[in-house]
Amino acid sequence: MSQNSLTPSKEFNIVPDNLPLVSIILPAYNCAAFLPHSIGSILAQTYNSYEIIVIDDGSTDNTKEVLEPFSQRIKYIQFEQNRGLPIARNAGIRSAQGKYIAFIDADDLWLPEKLQTDVGYFQQHPEVSMVFSKHINIDDRGCELNGSTKKQLPSGNIFIQLFYEQNFIISSSVVVRKEVFETTGLFDEQLVNCQDWDMWLRIAFHFKVAGINTPLVKYRHNPHSLSKNRNNVLKYQKIVIDKIYNKFKNSENSITEKLYKKRLASHYAKIGRHYLRIGDKKRANENFGLSLKNDPLNFRSIRYYLCTFFHKSK
Repeated sequence: MSQNSLTPSKEFNIVPDNLPLVSIILPAYNCAAFLPHSIGSILAQTYNSYEIIVIDDGSTDNTKEVLEPFSQRIKYIQFEQNRGLPIARNAGIRSAQGKYIAFIDADDLWLPEKLQTDVGYFQQHPEVSMVFSKHINIDDRGCELNGSTKKQLPSGNIFIQLFYEQNFIISSSVVVRKEVFETTGLFDEQLVNCQDWDMWLRIAFHFKVAGINTPLVKYRHNPHSLSKNRNNVLKYQKIVIDKIYNKFKNSENSITEKLYKKRLASHYAKIGRHYLRIGDKKRANENFGLSLKNDPLNFRSIRYYLCTFFHKSK
């Protein structure tokens, strides 16, 4: 898609008096019920050198109306049709004036000290190009849930760990030096899902990343969000695994074929467990077989594979 195709159809022309240090990218698609709370959490920050760029990705609800009270505080970009999260984020990055790019989803919230903590970390650690943090899980009503991150977040050269493990970086916690995108490129607009994991992996390959072990974000578990479409997520996780391996396999300190196969085995085992839970014995059996093809000595997969011969199917 050409850059010209990203030209917004409508825009509030708000230009800050002084260039902000942080550009906050907030894509929104039919999230009018949550947007005022999300923007309110930004405006409540203890750090104030920022601009807010809201990309209305073809919303069909009253998103524009609920944003009107904030029109003097935001830059508003509107697409006439829904184009997808990576295209919306890329439009925001291209419009950004700040030295740092921060991301927040339309239904998430920031704690008041988030930006001050992130910018302070960058200033104290010039070798770091991206930060992310712990989070607090909340439901649709904003009530806290169990299961917030408890373990220490990794820092430094986290590329291999981020590739091998499930994506552990919450997008709404991420702040990146804008210059990073000159090396990595922007979000992959072909990825309907998992485009955030793909981007964090590309950043982590080239740059040092830091995990801040303080909850700075309230992450909303919305049952209607794209990430809840399990089959879609699993499909695009596999696409990202293959893409990242093929992109960096010939680079120094990158992913070995052995690690790639172990990662595939883990992925197929996860799909197998998903189908086993919903009672689809045939597909579970197929995926546990693929897992063992890539990692024949994985005893957990062997055990699950054998279970498929006895598990009741729907």
